[in-house]
Amino acid sequence: MSQFPNIHLPLKAKLTFTANPVSIVPIPNGEILVNFASQPLITKLDNQLQIVWEKILQGQTVNYVSSKLSASPDGHQMAIAGISDMRILDGEGTKVLHTVTHQPWGYFLGSACYFSTDGKTIWFVIPGSEEGSNDELQVLDATTYAVLATYTLEGQQEFAYNFHRTPHADKIILETSAGQDTNQLKLITWNNGEITLTDLPQCDDCIMGNFSPSGNEFVTAPHYDGPAVIFSFPAFEQVASVSQDDIFQGSLDYPAHEPDSLNYTIFFLDDKRILVFSEFGRLLVLDRESLVVNAELKPEGVSFTAYDYDGRPTTTRDRIFDYSSNIITITVVHHQLLATTSEGVLCCFQLS
Repeated sequence: MSQFPNIHLPLKAKLTFTANPVSIVPIPNGEILVNFASQPLITKLDNQLQIVWEKILQGQTVNYVSSKLSASPDGHQMAIAGISDMRILDGEGTKVLHTVTHQPWGYFLGSACYFSTDGKTIWFVIPGSEEGSNDELQVLDATTYAVLATYTLEGQQEFAYNFHRTPHADKIILETSAGQDTNQLKLITWNNGEITLTDLPQCDDCIMGNFSPSGNEFVTAPHYDGPAVIFSFPAFEQVASVSQDDIFQGSLDYPAHEPDSLNYTIFFLDDKRILVFSEFGRLLVLDRESLVVNAELKPEGVSFTAYDYDGRPTTTRDRIFDYSSNIITITVVHHQLLATTSEGVLCCFQLS
């Protein structure tokens, strides 16, 4: 008997790629944009994962700096933030509307680009341009591309930057990560053309998940061995947390020398359910009120392999060190679960 009730997720659609997706970006009408680590393609997919178009737009990884893809809420513009420039294109990828060039980012660093909720501004970070010059947050007018404001940040070529939309149009969460060293969340406020940046020390070493549909709280995964934490919004007060030991409770269905743990990924599915992605590749559903696991999602076609201490597949129970599924990443887009697999497949599962 399984440790948790199993919920079968039938496969809605799938598409096989020859390269691993880097960014999966939702755009209107249930469509998505995708770019890849080792190919210069940008691909637009419909809500059935059918290819609408593919274009060579130089959106690949260079010198371990991932090109980060983003799009405006109305889908009329997209941005590709790469190692040494940020390009804004029309929504069909046919015309470059604006380019910002800058010093190359160092290995594993870089910045995403962010289109504001009201469609009026575009946000991104450029690295320091000379010795002693810190990274700089810039805000552009989304129509003229004029620079509206800048803000000098603390680091110089130390962080990878990502932006997260909040329920308030004038507030953005900026996530800064320095590999295994640190992960921080900061609050950007945009008011009458001025930038205010507020540190959120209560969110140190928390990795951003998403907001609940109500917009009253957001969930984070731990950067290290800490708990999953829920914060209120806009107060940013810790309102609930659950340890990894309590989540997995010994991983009874997956006996191993190494216990299962969180894999940096956690999402609100709705106001009552939270989804966690584990190191073993499991998808566990937590009840929001109790923070107790009440189900495990079982997507069609997902398989698990047990490994011994030397990383070799094994079926001998007392030699199992850990497990791994064929899922590499997951995200929730357009009320659907999207998963990339080790076979190079993008899978779509409908969430009830």
